[in-house]
Amino acid sequence: MAVVRGNQVVELRAVVPADVGEFLRVSEGSGLFRREELGAVEGMLQGHFAAGEASEQTIQVYELGGRLRGVVCFTERPFADRVWELQMIAVDGVEQRRGVGSGMLRAVEDQVRQRGGRLLLIETSDQGSFERTRQFYRSHGYVEAARIPDYFADGDGKVSFVRRMVLD
Repeated sequence: MAVVRGNQVVELRAVVPADVGEFLRVSEGSGLFRREELGAVEGMLQGHFAAGEASEQTIQVYELGGRLRGVVCFTERPFADRVWELQMIAVDGVEQRRGVGSGMLRAVEDQVRQRGGRLLLIETSDQGSFERTRQFYRSHGYVEAARIPDYFADGDGKVSFVRRMVLD
């Protein structure tokens, strides 16, 4: 799947086991994940690889100059009609504010549409340090649909965003 970065088209590719170290580096370098959360990210990747073709997640990476610069994970939600969830999107700090995240998000949206997706959900923290992240989603047409206080931890609530992918 292609990502537009400036005037350049860059390809997303499926994550492979050899990417795990760089995937974790990008996740931490994005500023969205603390070091102690990287174990959960690694567990997600290991579960994905163990499931092989049966994995319900789509996990892709953006590479530039032989290094991973961005990572994304999304999946279809069970028990809901054509609802997908963006589980994570992270761009290495050195690549932020250069259109990489926007390109990756557009690539995910395109894939969700191609797969018949109706809605795309995104969840993030309500902490002040995540305001830039929330603004990113708003600027891409996502609407805040819900807030759950103390979801991730006491004092760290969840903000849910949604965007319609296809018109019924």
